[in-house]
Amino acid sequence: MGALLTLLSTLALSAPATASAQSVIVLGIRSLDGDDEFARNLTGALRHAASQVSDWEVSDREVTLAQMALAHGCDDPNPSCMAEIADSLSAERVIYGDVRRTSAEAQFDFSVSLHLFNAESDQVERSVADTIPSIRTDIDDLREPVRRYVAELAGAPRTGTLRVVALPGAEIFVDGEAVGVADAEGQLLVEDLEPGTRNVRIAAEGHDAYTSQVALEPYEEASLEADLQAIGGGGGGGGGEFPTGIVVGAGLLAVSVGLAAGWIWSWNRVTNEIQNDPAFVSARAAQPETVDNICATIAPGDAGYNTVTGLCNEADTLEPLQFVFAVSAAAVAGVGLYFLLDGVMGADGDGEHAFLLVPTASPDGGGLSVVGSF
Repeated sequence: MGALLTLLSTLALSAPATASAQSVIVLGIRSLDGDDEFARNLTGALRHAASQVSDWEVSDREVTLAQMALAHGCDDPNPSCMAEIADSLSAERVIYGDVRRTSAEAQFDFSVSLHLFNAESDQVERSVADTIPSIRTDIDDLREPVRRYVAELAGAPRTGTLRVVALPGAEIFVDGEAVGVADAEGQLLVEDLEPGTRNVRIAAEGHDAYTSQVALEPYEEASLEADLQAIGGGGGGGGGEFPTGIVVGAGLLAVSVGLAAGWIWSWNRVTNEIQNDPAFVSARAAQPETVDNICATIAPGDAGYNTVTGLCNEADTLEPLQFVFAVSAAAVAGVGLYFLLDGVMGADGDGEHAFLLVPTASPDGGGLSVVGSF
């Protein structure tokens, strides 16, 4: 008796669930431009995706919109025609649609128009329109967009899904709100997120926090793979690695030293070597004392003309280079110092530090100040 009562109770509980399932049939998509293979693949993907909807009972009958429209004498699938089709197929909901090419040229895409007809209200309940690239004709290529189409036709909430790949046990935050912890495989699936750009933060003990932004689309799944670095730049046991800021900063400071060396060399070449060259000294002694710039007054036929002219041309080239070397060395050194300080302070993993570069310039000179707070 007890077993009988249990069986009856189970049947009583399951009967409403079965009765509440909507009978749905997916009619073969009609191709208006003769792309029958694409239409068949699209239909197959639609029927598979529809069968995954929990409260739909999808018919396995393989009938097409073109066949049913011909049988009921209605080339245009208007509500009256669709009501007759739904009644003849004993379906409460009918999914149907057309596909056509976007262009008559050799290069084209497929324009897809899908509809969900409600036989109870005798009207189209929802519609979806989209464009599919012509290179995506295989049924496997169509599964992802079709999954979105069916979700929208079924009235699913217009939300997105985020799949996060990180370290096992890492805690994930979306827009500042904790949404879960990565499993033993380092993954977490976050569903029912509002579409748009979402700020994601991932934190794991012993590692620097990871932050990023992800764009979510309705009915789509976005992925984010986070590479969390061990605090101090160890990279999870690498041992001797330095933080990126220190490496970049040291490299830039080395470059600035080279630029400073170029400035010192060019200054020494002009001030000491060229000015004291014997030919230059002799030519200068042969000119009147009132002459300030021998390079502007020496003429062909003067003693050492060719040598002095070459030295003057070299000096004209090196003098502006001194300015270029000096300014570049100062700028690169300032940026390198910024990265170096940022890397050194960031190695502690607290993140509570900031540096600000303040450049100044005027006709008489320039400078670069570094203001730090930590």
